[in-house]
Amino acid sequence: MSSDKKEKIIEVYDNSGRFGINEAVVVSVQSSMGHFAVILAFIIPLVLVVVTIYTGVKISGNEGISGLAGLSILVPYYFVLYIFRDKLKRNFVFTLSKTGTGND
Repeated sequence: MSSDKKEKIIEVYDNSGRFGINEAVVVSVQSSMGHFAVILAFIIPLVLVVVTIYTGVKISGNEGISGLAGLSILVPYYFVLYIFRDKLKRNFVFTLSKTGTGND
């Protein structure tokens, strides 16, 4: 469930013919996929930054360099996510269902 519950406009390519243009629908995803997305987007980057900063301070003793290293570690992480974006798209499957309150 979306926390903001606002109406969103999204573009979907439908080859089934079951849905019409500007029709109100419910977009859903399995909760496990939502959890996986949170892990990829927030948990792993947070752990990488904290571990890098902690390790950098222990090794160099310089907090400034450690902070920059902590932020810099995100560049390769997001680059790897970008490389695997097509594979991730196949894992995140959204489903549409009619709401019964369309603009027919």
